Amino acid sequence: MSLEDPFFVVRGEVQKAVNTARGLYQRWCELLQEGASVGREELDWTTNELRNGLRSIEWDLEDLEETIDILGGWKAA
Repeated sequence: MSLEDPFFVVRGEVQKAVNTARGLYQRWCELLQEGASVGREELDWTTNELRNGLRSIEWDLEDLEETIDILGGWKAA
């Protein structure tokens, strides 16, 4: 079992998710520029994956922020 600091674990997960979201965003922009020649299915899939990825990042950051707040209060006590 690894005793790795949870901060660094979450940071790595968030960084990976951000990189994935960047790629999806780039593809989403390309699809929008291509317009009518793009299959609606790919645009919908990319939009949904991007939206879900960003939500996941937001939730991870909220959890991390809550943990930092808890630890900050604990250290101050």
